[in-house]
Amino acid sequence: MAASLTCRKVLSVDAGSVYAWETAEGVSGHLLIDAEEAVARPCTPEGRPLGGMFLDRRIGNLRNPDPDPARRRAFLIAASVIFQERERQGLLPDTVTRMYW
Repeated sequence: MAASLTCRKVLSVDAGSVYAWETAEGVSGHLLIDAEEAVARPCTPEGRPLGGMFLDRRIGNLRNPDPDPARRRAFLIAASVIFQERERQGLLPDTVTRMYW
């Protein structure tokens, strides 16, 4: 089964860049990529971190995973897609749309 993900940068704050993301399955949220462009964490639309879950691209580890498997999976996919585009382009993207399985 194929699905899609859309991410777009909606805000830049001192702490980093806030992205809104949504999957075709209807799971959505916001994530904050820190100013060093290395750590992603769920956040409010204003960029305030939510909960303790975060992904550090330098070590490739998810810490304090959300107990909801759909939310955890969608967050991992969104953060990974943004980090992949950062590696490919050399900077954080404004928007990203991906198909995945």
